[in-house]
Amino acid sequence: MTPPKTAIIRVTSNNKDVSFLFQTKIAGLSPFKRLIFSLQRAGINDFLIFQEKTVLVDQQEIEKKIQNDFRFKSSFKWNTLEKESLEKNLNPINLLSESDIVLIVESDLVTTTGLIKDFISTTCSLGTEAVTGLISKSNHSDGIYLAAPSSVKDYLSYGSFNKTVTPVNLPGPWLYRQRIKNLQSIQAIEKKILKEHQLHYKQFMDIWFNSLFSIPISSLLVKTFLTPNQVTLLGLLIGMAAGFFFAQGNYWSGVLGGLLLAATAIWDCCDGDVARLKFMESGFGEKLDTICDNITNVLIFTGIMLGVAHTSGLTQAMIPFLLLVLGGGWIFSLIYFPKGGKGSFFKKTPIYSIIQILASRNFIYVIFIFCVLGKLDWFLWLAGIGSNIFALYIYQAKRKIIISTINET
Repeated sequence: MTPPKTAIIRVTSNNKDVSFLFQTKIAGLSPFKRLIFSLQRAGINDFLIFQEKTVLVDQQEIEKKIQNDFRFKSSFKWNTLEKESLEKNLNPINLLSESDIVLIVESDLVTTTGLIKDFISTTCSLGTEAVTGLISKSNHSDGIYLAAPSSVKDYLSYGSFNKTVTPVNLPGPWLYRQRIKNLQSIQAIEKKILKEHQLHYKQFMDIWFNSLFSIPISSLLVKTFLTPNQVTLLGLLIGMAAGFFFAQGNYWSGVLGGLLLAATAIWDCCDGDVARLKFMESGFGEKLDTICDNITNVLIFTGIMLGVAHTSGLTQAMIPFLLLVLGGGWIFSLIYFPKGGKGSFFKKTPIYSIIQILASRNFIYVIFIFCVLGKLDWFLWLAGIGSNIFALYIYQAKRKIIISTINET
């Protein structure tokens, strides 16, 4: 079964006041716009909005705001849901083949792109022609269905299908969905949608420590004008400050530098949160994040070297630092070239997971421990020697892969 490219959103309400769906904000976006962008990221190209005549909203203003939003890349058509004009408004649906399926969503649904993708892929894998939908444990509709075009008319007219809905069980983990009942429920839903974004965290310290701070910070950042790239650049400033304090060479400056370094790990989670919550992920953003991370690393290690030079002498600082520059540069060339990315060449090999661990934010807290112990000179020597040993290990692994590939061809 081919995944749907058309979504029908039904704007209706028992109390006829759904203005909060368009005027209030959940993590920086109105619930309606959040639904549109979530569906778009799940593969929907065409949106047909059907609004009950009794629902009082300014459809032209809403439509204009969505179509003028740079994040919206699809087509959008708003229709008034009236029985006398229903046939005319169904013309775009009538043009669809019965072999196509349509995604039907209630306008008060708040969910994630991950859940929508799971729902679509799970239903398509079943290969059934029945109407499918997400049904809660209490046997109430979650407001999202897949159906053939012929089943749409009854649903738009009466709010129900003329056949039994087959419930779909999702494999997860994107299981969050909530129907907004009133204005008071917005705040609670916002907390849940922010918590759901913890599923994007993969690193140990991100899950168990950084997220305790990054999610509350992200919940504030999404309500500002800041873009994810601007958040990334602000993180670079924190890294510069950490390098400055490391360079002072005394114990308390080292501890403060360590705290600021830990702050960069927390802040580094925020730009990703903001990008996902504002639907502003981009290839450029990923590259900028990587560049800023590498610049921060250079500033941090340079600052540590200058600090050690203050306390232990230039020779004691420069020898391990030059070893680190040699080993770090060698590692960088091995894992970023020729394919780019953090060790893409080594995917599907045991060394790939080691590269990801050492390139992760978890390593920042190892530096912080040395800061607290007042032994940054020890860390500099360990990093200088260890980087060259690891570079040699990567080189040998890469050489074996290349030889193996040549022999296979």
